[in-house]
This record gives sequence, structure tokens and C-alpha cells, in this order.
Amino acid sequence: MLGSSGMRSKGSPRVRFRATVPAFAGLMLCVADARVASAHGESDGARERPVSSRSRRVQQEEDTNPFRLSALIVDQSVTTQTVSVGSTPQSYVPLYELWFSLRPLYWFDKHWSVRGRWDYTKELTNNQATTNYREDVVGDIWTDVVYSDKLDTLWRGTKGAIGLRALWPTSKISQANGTYVTLGPVGRLRHDFEIKGDDAPLLNSATASLAAAYEHPFTTATTPTDYGGFHYSRQDVDGFSFLSDQVQGTTLPNHILWIIAEGGLQITPKFSATADIIFINNWHYAASNGVINTATGAVAVPRTNDVLFTQNTWLLAHVDYDVLDELTLGFGYYNLANAVAPDGHTRGVFGSDNIWWSPDARFFFDATVNLDAVFDDAVGHKYSSKEAAHSGSATQVASSPR
Repeated sequence: MLGSSGMRSKGSPRVRFRATVPAFAGLMLCVADARVASAHGESDGARERPVSSRSRRVQQEEDTNPFRLSALIVDQSVTTQTVSVGSTPQSYVPLYELWFSLRPLYWFDKHWSVRGRWDYTKELTNNQATTNYREDVVGDIWTDVVYSDKLDTLWRGTKGAIGLRALWPTSKISQANGTYVTLGPVGRLRHDFEIKGDDAPLLNSATASLAAAYEHPFTTATTPTDYGGFHYSRQDVDGFSFLSDQVQGTTLPNHILWIIAEGGLQITPKFSATADIIFINNWHYAASNGVINTATGAVAVPRTNDVLFTQNTWLLAHVDYDVLDELTLGFGYYNLANAVAPDGHTRGVFGSDNIWWSPDARFFFDATVNLDAVFDDAVGHKYSSKEAAHSGSATQVASSPR
């Protein structure tokens, strides 16, 4: 996926899985409904997640495994207030949640790939994050078609990727918003800085990347309508009743732009640290100009104070350790919050309402099952260096079915 990072452990008998470009897996192929949650001001368990140390190193070389960088993430998280970190809000409402994210990826060749993602979350406490107690929350299905390549002529060690994303409305939030599909382009640039090299026991390399994704939801209306199948009785300004399918008053985003900056450090061949800052920008539809009939005539409703632009900031830091080729463990912290604090001021670096912490900030621990390595095991290490040596021909490996 556009974003997973990591490398096989030193001494592994297999060829290191090295894609020609960084995958967006954790960041762009994007957790949960992080897109849905952030774009629509909601909060559920689906989240974006940076990639493991194994994947970062996997991305440094080409490999013939057609499923390289495919992963299954099993994650558990708690809010900071649940573990008594930070100030306590008016009400103590703990949250402990499980999250499963399946992210298959198939490479047609060294440039073209198709990526998918499906998320499922379940809250094990009784927080207000869901309507029902321990409700099953299914995220949207993500599908990406991506072209990636090295950009050594621009700057040696630089890689880039561009693609087209489609998000299919399998989540309850998207369906309540009347979304048919969300489409948009994605792109990323990444540069690898070699420090002491892959064979060094410490400080192998560092990475820096900048990614962007634009999304436009195609919906039945400019406000949530639940596909037009939901109606209730309302009263207009003249005192007459009428049926309405509008779920809420806030208009939906017309344009969504993600901007993601990431920095990573390969501390040892199996241990890495990553930090990300993400800006989620939403430009909402403008409300239609309304007219109220009064005793003295029609009066136009002014729209000068309507807020059409909203922004969420997302800070995330985590460390990963490659236990096996097939398994990576990670621990981290993230804070996803509106750029505007409750007091109406923009969150800053300092002060009580800052970008570093909010009552909904979380600690998480996850296990990533590297499905490409599992697939390699299942077919008898068909894509490993050991099998290549046994066949006696690197050409055979290069011509393996993709």
C-alpha cells in the first residue's frame, strides 16, 4: 500500500521485498474512517497509520512477490483520559477499542499496482463514539490504482507515486450522508537518506516524505440525506409542516484535501521510529440563499458568517519492531483534533489548547501481519533468494508471475 515501511531482518534467507516506490499503506491507503471521521467531523475507530520498519526497507528494492506490502493490522487503543494522562474533562468517559484493517495489494509489474482496504472497529467500553453499546463499525472500502517509479534524475534516492482512489460507501456515516462514491487523485514524494547503511547495527537510514490526496464525495444532496430514504416532519418559517430528509444542518464537504508530512528513522535493522503531521482540509458546500416571508415582505437570509472551511490537525508518532518477517509490533500515540479549539482560537504549539493533546488523543498498540511474507511461506518461498539460488537463475525469479 502507498505507505508501509520496513525491511526484512538481517540474515533472512529471502530477498528483501523492495518496491520501487514507497507505499502509502499506513498513511494514504488509507485508517478508517479517518477519512470519514475527519471529513465529516465525526469520530470513529478507523485511523490512518504510518508504516512499519519492515515495509520501509521492503520499499528500497524491487521484488517479484506480487503481494508485497500487503498487510493485516490488528490494533487496540485507549484515549489518554482513560489512563489518566492529561487534564480530565467534565465527564470521565473511558474508551477502549479494537480495530482490524485488511490492506491487500497486488503488483502487476514493478510500476503498476492495485490496492484495497477494509476496516472494522469495535468499542469495548460504553463511550459515546457509537450509537449502540459495542456496535460493529464497518469502514468504507478503499480501492487505489497506483503508478510508482524511482526519480533518480531528480534526486538520487527519491521515489514518487501517483494514483486514483475510489472510496465505496460501506460505512454507516457515508450512507447517512447520501454518498454514492468518493473519488480523487493521490500522490507522494519520498527521499531516503543513508546514514550508516543497511548492514550497520545502529542508525541505518532516515526518510522524509510529502503526500497529498484530493477527494470529492458524490452525494445525493449538499446535506446528509441517508440516500433520500429517511423522512421526518418539520415546520417551516411560516408554521406549516413538511417532510424533510435532511439528517443535520451542516453542509457536506465539497472538496477534501489531505496533506501529509512524514519523517522516519531506522534505528536498527529491525527497529524504527516514525512521526507524522497531517492536515485535513474541508471546503463545505455553501447553504442556499433562503427567503423568509414576514408581515412587511420577504427578507433574504444573510450568509456572511457561514463557516465553509474547516481543518483538522493530526499528529502521530510510533515505534515498530520486526519480530519476524511475518509479524511487526508497534506502539504509538496520536492526537486528531479540530484546528479550532473549544475557546474559538486556533490551536497552537503552546498553551492549554494545543496541537499536541486533546481529550480524544490516544495511545495504541498494534500487530501487523505481513501478508506478503505469509504468502511467500505458503508457496514454499517461491520469491525468496534461497529459491532463486536453488533454481540457479535470477532470470527465473524476474519472470515469476506477477
